[in-house]
Amino acid sequence: MAEADHKILSAEIKLGSQYYFYMETQTALAVPDEDNCIVVYSSIQAPEYAESTISRCLGIPEHNVCVITRRVGGGFGGKAMKAIPVATACALAAYNLRRPVRMYMNRKTDMKTTGGRHPMEVTYNVGFKEDGKITALHLDILINAGIGTDISPIIPLFMVGAIKKYDWGAFSFDIKVCRTNHSSKSAMRGPGEVQGTFISEAVIEHVASVLSMDVDSFNMCNKWRQRGISRVPIVHEVLLRSNPGKVSILGDGSVAVEVGGIELGQGLWTKVKQMTAFSLSAIKCDGMGDFLDKIRIIQANTLSLIQEGLTAGSTTSECSCEAVRICCNILVERLTRIKENLQEQMGSVEWGILILEVEVNLLTGQTTILQSDIIYDCGQSLNPAVDLGQIEGAFVQGIGFFMLEEYLSNSDGLVIPEGTWTYKIPTIETIPRQFNVEIMNSGHHKKRLLSSKASGEPPLLLAVLVHCATRAVIKEARKQLLRWKGLNESDSTFQLEVPATMSIVKKLQCLL
Repeated sequence: MAEADHKILSAEIKLGSQYYFYMETQTALAVPDEDNCIVVYSSIQAPEYAESTISRCLGIPEHNVCVITRRVGGGFGGKAMKAIPVATACALAAYNLRRPVRMYMNRKTDMKTTGGRHPMEVTYNVGFKEDGKITALHLDILINAGIGTDISPIIPLFMVGAIKKYDWGAFSFDIKVCRTNHSSKSAMRGPGEVQGTFISEAVIEHVASVLSMDVDSFNMCNKWRQRGISRVPIVHEVLLRSNPGKVSILGDGSVAVEVGGIELGQGLWTKVKQMTAFSLSAIKCDGMGDFLDKIRIIQANTLSLIQEGLTAGSTTSECSCEAVRICCNILVERLTRIKENLQEQMGSVEWGILILEVEVNLLTGQTTILQSDIIYDCGQSLNPAVDLGQIEGAFVQGIGFFMLEEYLSNSDGLVIPEGTWTYKIPTIETIPRQFNVEIMNSGHHKKRLLSSKASGEPPLLLAVLVHCATRAVIKEARKQLLRWKGLNESDSTFQLEVPATMSIVKKLQCLL
C-alpha cells in the first residue's frame, strides 16, 4: 500500500441474496417397507446424504433406508442440503404411522425456508499507481450465513479463488461467516465465485473511475438513452469428484445404465446415454442399428449404487460419463474376446468471454440488454446442444442476481417475497434482445475428463458484465447532469448495489 500513488479507503459493497426458483419445489414421498425398512422418493441432489440422515433420525441401519431419485425439477444447489430435512421429516412420519406420507412445499413456504445465495457486506482498501496498476488490496467481508451452518464455511474458499484472477500486488483479506436471524443460506450456482467475481470487478471499476480511464462517445451525443460496454474475464476452478457407474447388457442386447449423478435438467442423462452408445459401439456387431434406443438410464438408488456423492460443481456429467466409459471399456474387452471366438467358429459375425451492450432509459431506470456475444470454451463438448442450453441458462440466472431478484428479509429475519408477484426473475423482456452464444472446441485436454469443460456454473460469472455495463451508463449520465449544472465532472464516484433494480438505477442517475 505504501508504494501506491492513490488510495481508496473504506469503500463499501453490498451483495443481496437470490432465490433458487426451480420449477419443482421441495418434495418427498416415504413408503414403509418390510423388515423395518423404508423407501424414500426424494427430489434431491445428494441421495446418499439423505440416506445417512434418515438412518440416524430413525435409529436404523443405513441398509434399511433406500432413497430413490428419478430426476429433480431444477436444483441450482437448493436441492442439496435443503432437501434433506424434507425427506427426513417425511420418512419419520411414514415410519411411525406405518403408512405412506407425501410432503410438498408450496412456493410461498419454499421461498421462506430454503435460504438462497449468501448476502455479503464488503469493505475494501485499494492502492494503485497513476498508470492504473494496483499495488495492494485488503478486503473485509461479512457473509450472512443465516441461522444454520449448512455449507457456509467453505464459501470463503470459493470467493478467494475467484478474486485472485487478477494480480492485486499485496493481497490480504479478513472474511467472517456470520450467524444471523435470517433463514439458513446454502450453495447456489457458482457459490462464492459469483460474489468474488463481482467484488474484483467492482474494485477494478472503482479504480478506473478515479483515474477517469473510460470514455464513451455515444453517450456524449444522447441525453435520454445511454449505453455501456464492458469486458470481464472469468476464472472458475472445478473440483473432480469420484462417481460410480454401472453398465449392464441384458439378454436381448438392451443396456441398463446406473450412475451416481442426478439428472437436474442439465442434460446429464443425455450425455451418459451418448457416452454409453459411443463406447459400446466399439464392439461393432451387426444389427446394432440406432444403439441409443437400446439404452436406458436407471434412476438413482442408494442401495443399488453406493457412494453416489453430491451432484454439484458443474463436473458431475463428465465424472458420470467417465465412470460409464470405464465400465463400457471392460465390457467391450470381454465381448471382443467372445466375438473373436465366435468368428473363429462361425466365420463371421472446456475459458469464456462476453462482450455486451446495454441501454438505460434515464427517465425510468429501465435497463435493456441490446446484445450479448458469448464465446465459451467447452473443450471437446460431450453434447454441444446441452452445453449451449447450460451456458444460456446460467447467464440468464446471473442477470436475475445482478439486476432483478430482491430476496429480502424483514427485521425478524423472515423472507418477504412470496412468489412471482413480488419476486421478479428474468423474462423475455429482460434477457438480451440479441443473444449470441458460440461454443469453441479447443481440442484435446489431458487434464480434463474426456476433454470436456464445465458449462453449468462458470457462464453465470459472465453476468457480472451486465452490472458493470449498467454502472458505466449511470456514470456517464451523472457526468452529463454535472455538465448541465456546471459542476466538476470528476466527482462521479458511486457504488451500484446488487441487484441493480430500476429504482436503484434511476436514483443513482440523480434525476429524481
